[in-house]
Amino acid sequence: MSDENNNARQQQWMLTALRLFGRLPLGFVTRFGAFGAWLITWLPLSMAGAYRVVLVNILLCYPALSYREAARRARRALTETGRTLAEFTHVWTRPPEETLRRVRSVKGMEALRAAYASDRPVLLLTLHQSSWEIPNLLLGPEGPMTVFYQTSASDAFNTVVTRAREGTGSTLVPADARGIKAAIAAMGRNESVAILVDHTPHGSNNPWVPFFGHPVRTSNLPYKLISRYHPHVFFVGCHRRNGPNDIEVYIEPAADAIHSDDESTCLAAMNDGLATLISRYPEQYHWVYKRLRHSHGRKRQFYRADVVPYLRDARRRNGTLKVDELP
Repeated sequence: MSDENNNARQQQWMLTALRLFGRLPLGFVTRFGAFGAWLITWLPLSMAGAYRVVLVNILLCYPALSYREAARRARRALTETGRTLAEFTHVWTRPPEETLRRVRSVKGMEALRAAYASDRPVLLLTLHQSSWEIPNLLLGPEGPMTVFYQTSASDAFNTVVTRAREGTGSTLVPADARGIKAAIAAMGRNESVAILVDHTPHGSNNPWVPFFGHPVRTSNLPYKLISRYHPHVFFVGCHRRNGPNDIEVYIEPAADAIHSDDESTCLAAMNDGLATLISRYPEQYHWVYKRLRHSHGRKRQFYRADVVPYLRDARRRNGTLKVDELP
């Protein structure tokens, strides 16, 4: 019973904090989040877990950068992640119309609307970059849209976030067998399906596909939907141009190779597309996610504190990391 009481109290504190920050001015909230994340980057590497993950990811994904260059990018990236996460307290607690007023530019909407008007379904591939909650709200009114999401351990938190994300008309489904069934049904009705495709999937049936030159577990669900339903495929993302009140959303057709009958070719085109979009605004990507944890054929340990000696050596010689030398 005590564990249940502790969980209930934790959930209540989390929701109270969410609502409190949602009432504060957006500029203050995002500066607070950015400052807190920036402070983490100055802790010792053995203590700064989030910064360590970001730094390892950037060193491995951009091997041409020196350590000092990668560290500067990692510091800015974690600061932007703090800004993003703080901003979501407003997205999840305030009316969607208020959030959408922050969108100042949309690129590619005409092509997407033409695809919606056709007799084929639409597959939207999204990523954790900048204010990634906003494109879902923007596209919700455009037509029926089924959106995959990762559930939280907190039921109360799931309720708040799901209600907010469905605020303009989209339908959220969990990233499990039930969600896949819903996505297949939506494709069969020639509707749209949105998937965050920079997650590491569960299940050994998902293939190893290069991502920034590193073979990583990659969800084969997009390939299965593309090969079966032949949808129009778009990448969807956004970035902050001049602060949280100046958001640009982009909608871009995927490369032709993504429609290949060969699974490896299709998924390589998807990961290449992700890498291109990430590299366009690298400091606004959510590098704190441990995307390379399952890479090069096995589970890796280089996000743990064990990697600190390797980072110190890279700092000493102002070089990079070599994945084959890491734990």
